Amino acid sequence: MFLTALWFILVLSFLVFVHELGHYLAARHVGVRVQRFSIGFPPRAIGKKVGETEYMLSWIPLGGYVKLEGQNLDDENPRDPRNYAAKTKLQRLYILLAGPAMNLALALLLMPLVFMLGVESPRYRLDPPVLADVQAGSPAAQAGFRAGDRIVRLGTRETPSWNALDQALADQPLSGSLSFRVERPGAVAGTAAAGAAAAEVSVPAAAFASSQPFGWKPLVEPIVGQVAPRSPAQQAGLRSGDRILAVNGAPVRQWDQMPAEIQKSQGAALTLAVRREERTLQLTLAPMKQGGAWVIGISPGSVVERHGVLASFRLGTERVVQITGATFSFLGHLVTGRGSLDSLGGPVKIGVVIGEAARSGLDKLLFLTALISLQLGIFNLLPIPALDGGHIFLIGLEWIARRPLSVKVRERAQIVGFSLLIALILVVTYNDVLQLIS
Repeated sequence: MFLTALWFILVLSFLVFVHELGHYLAARHVGVRVQRFSIGFPPRAIGKKVGETEYMLSWIPLGGYVKLEGQNLDDENPRDPRNYAAKTKLQRLYILLAGPAMNLALALLLMPLVFMLGVESPRYRLDPPVLADVQAGSPAAQAGFRAGDRIVRLGTRETPSWNALDQALADQPLSGSLSFRVERPGAVAGTAAAGAAAAEVSVPAAAFASSQPFGWKPLVEPIVGQVAPRSPAQQAGLRSGDRILAVNGAPVRQWDQMPAEIQKSQGAALTLAVRREERTLQLTLAPMKQGGAWVIGISPGSVVERHGVLASFRLGTERVVQITGATFSFLGHLVTGRGSLDSLGGPVKIGVVIGEAARSGLDKLLFLTALISLQLGIFNLLPIPALDGGHIFLIGLEWIARRPLSVKVRERAQIVGFSLLIALILVVTYNDVLQLIS
C-alpha cells in the first residue's frame, strides 16, 4: 500500500509538473508575471522565492497550479503590460493551451520508448483468435458467437492473431455495426477441424464501447510458460514448453480448465499427463496454498516484442492518436447519454493501476504514464470554467461578444465550474471505491 501511494504521488507530481511547466514557460514567453509555481495544493510544505516567483511543494499531492498575476478577478490590471489581463486573446490562448500541449508532447515522447523497450504480452496474443467460451446472455452471445469460433476477418481486414483483431477493433468507428467472419468447426472448442463452416456475425459497434464486458474468452492453450522457483511444479520436473494433457485423468484442452481441477485436490497429490516434445510423461505433485487458493506454480507463456527507433515512433504515434480518438469518442458518448460515468477512473483507481504498473515493469509504468499524461491534457480542455478549457471557452465568448465579459458573469462561471469539478471528482472517487471493494 505504501509503495502504491508513493508511486502514485511521484507519477502524478511529475505529470502535473510537466503540465504546469507549459503554462509557466508560455507565460514567461509573452511577459506575464508568474507569482507562484506549486506542485500540490496548499498547505505549503516547502518553497523558495527566486526573483518574482515562489516555487513550492504543497502537502496535497492531487494536482498543482501556476499563479499568474491578473488571472484572478482580484488582481486584474489591464494597464499593467505584465498582467495577464493586459494580454491579447491569442496570447492568453497560447498560455492556456501550453499545459495540455506539454502533456501531449510527453505522451508522444514516452509511447515510442515503450515499443523500443519491448511490450510484454501473453503468448496467446500471437495465436489465431479462437474463442474458448462465450458467456451466456453477454453481448457476444446475443450477437451469435459460439465457443470454438475462429475469427478470421473483421470487415475487410484479416485477423491472424488476437493482436491483429484488437488493432482492427481499435480502428473501427464506434457507430453502426461490425461484420465478423468466423470459421465454425462444430467440434471441440478450439480445435481446427478440416472443412470448417464459415459464418458472418454482425455486432453493434457500441457493444465494444460499453462498460459491460463483451463476453468472449480467448482460447489459451495449456502450455507451460513460466515455472516458479521452488514451486511444486519445479520440484516435480515441469518445464517451460510442456503441454498439460490431463489433471488426475481429466482431459485439459485449455488453460482455464486447470485451476478448477487443482482446487478439487484441496492439497492432495495430483497426477499430470504432460506432452514434452514426442514423449508423454506422468508427473506427480502436491499443490501449495497461496492467497487462499491451491496452486502448483506455473503460468502461461509471454512474449516481449521490441521494435526499432523508426517503427517505435510510428507505433507510438499511432497509439497516441488511437487513444485520443477513443477518448473523445467516449466523451461524446457521455454527452449524448450513451456512455456511463462508471467507466471513468478517479484518483483511487489511478493510484491502484499506477502501483500495479510499477510492480510489473518499466514498460508498463511508462505506458501508463503516457496514457495518464494524454488523458490529463484532454481532461483539462473540457469547457469547465475551473479548467483550462473553461478559460478558453470564456475567451471564445469574449470573441463572439467583441467585449470582455462582466466580472459578475465570470464569478458565477467560476463558482459553477468549480462545483461541477468537485461533483465529478466525488462521483468517480465513489465509483473507484466501490470497484475496489468489489
